[in-house]
Amino acid sequence: MININCNDCKNHCCGSNPHLTPVLLPSEEERFKENSQIVETPFREMRTLGKKENGNCIFLDDKTTKCTIYNERPLECRLYPFLLDFSFGKPNTKLDKRFCPNLNTLYFDKDEISALIKKEQFPKDWIKAYGVLEDY
Repeated sequence: MININCNDCKNHCCGSNPHLTPVLLPSEEERFKENSQIVETPFREMRTLGKKENGNCIFLDDKTTKCTIYNERPLECRLYPFLLDFSFGKPNTKLDKRFCPNLNTLYFDKDEISALIKKEQFPKDWIKAYGVLEDY
């Protein structure tokens, strides 16, 4: 689906970058409840994946810099370096070019990404709240 060479990358997207905190989908909130934090928005409460004191994702192994729940990680983690995009009125993605130094190794299948997104439900209040958190 999405492949990128993260080996030897010092800028781990799940590291301490304050601009990259995965927002949980409504379908993921209960599953990650114990490992998430609540963020208030004008539209609804949102949940984001928790972080350790050092700023790293709660599921990042600090020694190996590998995800401990890789096969079960939230959608935003699976999509990165793509972000969810609702600017055209329907769920889509956009490439985030801000932080990843290895975009030249990126390979993806747009149809597979679209199919993955179509499996999810995005309530209107969630989409509005997500828009507030775009740079979260």
